[in-house]
Amino acid sequence: STTHTPMPLARQPTVEILSIKGNTLTFVLSKTDASVANALRRVMISEVPTMAIDLVEIEINTSVLHDEFIAHRLGLIPLTSSKVSEFEYTRDCTCDRLCSRCSVELTLHVKCRDDHTLDVTSQDLRCVDPNPIVMPIDSDDPTSTEKMDSGILIVKLRKNQEVKLRAIAKKGVGKEHAKWQPTCGTTFQYEPDIIINQNRMEELSEADKKAWVASCPTKVYKYNDRVGKVEIEEPRNCTFCMECKQKAIRFGKPDLVQINVKQDRFIFQVETTGSLRPDEVLLSALRVLKDKLNNIETHTRQEAEYKESEFE
Repeated sequence: STTHTPMPLARQPTVEILSIKGNTLTFVLSKTDASVANALRRVMISEVPTMAIDLVEIEINTSVLHDEFIAHRLGLIPLTSSKVSEFEYTRDCTCDRLCSRCSVELTLHVKCRDDHTLDVTSQDLRCVDPNPIVMPIDSDDPTSTEKMDSGILIVKLRKNQEVKLRAIAKKGVGKEHAKWQPTCGTTFQYEPDIIINQNRMEELSEADKKAWVASCPTKVYKYNDRVGKVEIEEPRNCTFCMECKQKAIRFGKPDLVQINVKQDRFIFQVETTGSLRPDEVLLSALRVLKDKLNNIETHTRQEAEYKESEFE
């Protein structure tokens, strides 16, 4: 009789959101390996679509910056992109050149009329559409008290200098150009697995225990005065700098603490540019990754069926 080795169960990766603060998201990806974690990170950086200014037609520019410089600065201004799914990529749109399905038109016209330097910021961009869904991220900031507090500086004008232009925003992804990246910082690390040897710790004096706790720059440990013991307070703050390990070696106790990693758990920190909320970036990246895997499955099945038909 033939025995069959059972197939290993498919992994079921899970996401646990730890915190969302403004444009920053911290979450744990578990039950998977580093290849999937890195794939998710790369997709969040380079394959989540957003809107950005891609075409600039300058009519008047008497500022100190030349046209290309201003066009480049305009392209890097984050635009609200929560409704990006409603737009087509220009290459996929059926229009001849530009239309409301694949582009958004913005205008800017500013002239300095007095002796004070005038700051031209993203606040000065105006959408042609009376009900805009794509605008610079700070345009409707109700907490702003001054223009410079919320607007992104484009150029400074002196008396009688003027800038007048038309800008076209299009849908794109970060691997085409960095201006379409939804994130400005996307990192992950293994979740730490920290074990304190309490027997060795008891050999230290109270002063040495406190000095050892203080050696950690990210405050992973704390000294409990009530029971006189060192405890792990924030294990996820560990950056594997090994300062606590070095301190233990200087105390002559190299086995005082063990710092390992959990091979199937990853702590992600994602900071967005503001064009999308961090949770939107994560969900969009997961959809992109899922579509890629579905495409691989479909093409693999089609290839297998084609090969089978050749042998029939």
